[in-house]
Amino acid sequence: MSTRRRRALALLGTLVDIDVQAPAHIAEPALQRAFARIADVHAAMSFHEPSSDLRRIARAAAGTVLRVSPDSHAVLALALQLEAGSDAAFNPCCAAALVDRGLLPRPDPVPPGLATSLAAGIELLDDLQVRVCRPAWIDLGGMAKGYAVDVAVEALAAAGVAGGVVNAGGDLRCFGPQPLTVQLRDPRQPGFARPVAEISDLACATSAWRLGEAEDRSAHLVCQDRRVEDNPLMSVTVFAPRCVFADALTKVVWQRGRAAAALLRAHQAQAMLWREHGEPQTL
Repeated sequence: MSTRRRRALALLGTLVDIDVQAPAHIAEPALQRAFARIADVHAAMSFHEPSSDLRRIARAAAGTVLRVSPDSHAVLALALQLEAGSDAAFNPCCAAALVDRGLLPRPDPVPPGLATSLAAGIELLDDLQVRVCRPAWIDLGGMAKGYAVDVAVEALAAAGVAGGVVNAGGDLRCFGPQPLTVQLRDPRQPGFARPVAEISDLACATSAWRLGEAEDRSAHLVCQDRRVEDNPLMSVTVFAPRCVFADALTKVVWQRGRAAAALLRAHQAQAMLWREHGEPQTL
């Protein structure tokens, strides 16, 4: 008999919650495999982990060729694609700025001439290899969490789970016959949430900034200063078939606004923008 099974673990710097509907003999091993896949992504792409692929790249000199995990290779390929498609609004080489702000650990040694774009820093090769063209500090926090949600969903489906929800700190994807009501917190009043959409077989992700924060601590938004605007943007939510794109595109929409419409359409995505004054608007 199919019953509800729900588990939560601290991974990816947040609480990952997986809720499935399946017989116990299917659900339990499926949940274990889904969390294992998320742990794989964390180990490979966390800038906080000295043994991760990103920290190995950060230590490598120009000209070095490294072999990375299949997950890292896949996400780096998507990051290069989004960097080019967004005219660098999505900037994985923002890690140096985040290190300076104390949000990421400082690798040792600190090389001169750090790459300021992913395309300048690395070249992807066959056989899961990466050539370091210039020293590169890469932060994939703007999309790796969404990618982890996607691989967890794939692991659950492959194990025979017909439907459920994977939620990694608000980056989520639902699959199967049961629709999900998405509720968004009002960034002006974090204790208040409202239902904004009902989704099925879809992902969504949100980047938000609250009134009263001393600084914007969102990765990939390090060049933005929204506090000088008359009606500053408070949150962006993107709905897309894959969570990796929903996650990444929130940063692009935040910086490009309506200029990101073509990129959203290319990924079958839609955005909801919430400003300090007024109701949420769709893009």
